[in-house]
Amino acid sequence: MGDEHSVLFDRDCCVRLRSRYSTCALCAQACPAHLVRITGTAIEVGEGCLRCGQCSATCPTGALQLEGFAIDPASISAPSGSPLHIDCWKVPAADSPRDAIRVPCLGGIALHHFVQSYAAAEGRRLVLIDRGWCDRCSAGCGPDHPARKTLEAARELLANLGVPEQALPSLETLPLLRARMPAEIPERRVAQPLSRRGFFVRITRNAMRAIAPTACGQPGEAAQSLRARVAKIEATTRSQLLAQAAALGVRHGRPLPAELFPALRMADGCCNHQVCAATCPTRALQAYRSEDGAAAGIAFDAAACIACGDCTRACPEQVLTLHPQGDGEVPRGARALTRWTLRECCDCGCDFADSGSSSLCPTCRKTRDLVRASFSQLFGPARKPHDERTRAETSARSD
Repeated sequence: MGDEHSVLFDRDCCVRLRSRYSTCALCAQACPAHLVRITGTAIEVGEGCLRCGQCSATCPTGALQLEGFAIDPASISAPSGSPLHIDCWKVPAADSPRDAIRVPCLGGIALHHFVQSYAAAEGRRLVLIDRGWCDRCSAGCGPDHPARKTLEAARELLANLGVPEQALPSLETLPLLRARMPAEIPERRVAQPLSRRGFFVRITRNAMRAIAPTACGQPGEAAQSLRARVAKIEATTRSQLLAQAAALGVRHGRPLPAELFPALRMADGCCNHQVCAATCPTRALQAYRSEDGAAAGIAFDAAACIACGDCTRACPEQVLTLHPQGDGEVPRGARALTRWTLRECCDCGCDFADSGSSSLCPTCRKTRDLVRASFSQLFGPARKPHDERTRAETSARSD
């Protein structure tokens, strides 16, 4: 296997490895060979990786990447009225349509790839070619085509963005003899012969990869990417999808569908611990303070949310509810989930957010509670003056 065909993994972008509250296992669930293993400190891909890209297609942050799926608009040169075909690398290049986009596996095409392809094709209909090989391919998913689920999601999204029915991507059967199917996905140099331009582009890309760790000032295997210096993850695949969808919406005069934006609801009982904001891997939840300094709370930006659910699992009071497909509303930027009045603590003088039920900040309340509990352990429960008078009256009557 060539190095260019291996799975690239950015540990700093992996939600599962960044948060102890995360239960994300999408990559492992998507791997048709069941070779992705998740441990407490790493994501491991076992020997025999099929290099189909299905793990990277389902990764919500782009932590897993595989080359061969990005669309180069300059390579699309056919007349705008003709379909734009997408074919598998296993198919000999001579058997693919002349200007077809060739990818390692149709199952590795992510939702944002579909939108990107449609935008690059300037309205040409995308046609995925089913060669009749997938049910016997090691990267297939049995009788159902591995790209069907994502294709249906892409059709729904593009239709909501105003793309006409006849221009929606589709899956069409164009069989080839099964005896011609290779056992493995071939190397890129075999599946995707390079043009002169492509040769120099790849040389430049490989050179940049080689010098990138040194440029960061941390050469060697222990070098960290620039993202490691950022406290939160930037979900690049999601930002790409929203940007491309927004451009198509403008072209067709349609707003972004509400289903693209997860919804988060806060029930009564929040105690403003802000654990949810501290846990959020993409800064979709952030603590805020009003401009006048009178209020503070938690704000939610649905555009940055990847619906991982870490916040709901981390909430001490369990008052957060996540709706991954939204709730029918298109958000307009970040909105306040909570709003607390800022007060001055009577003990320490620091500002703190409170509903108005206390004159002490949480730290001072804990300190007083601790002092009270320690006093009770040493001297017994404190008696109130009323209890002392009652005890004295009872003793006098008995005398």
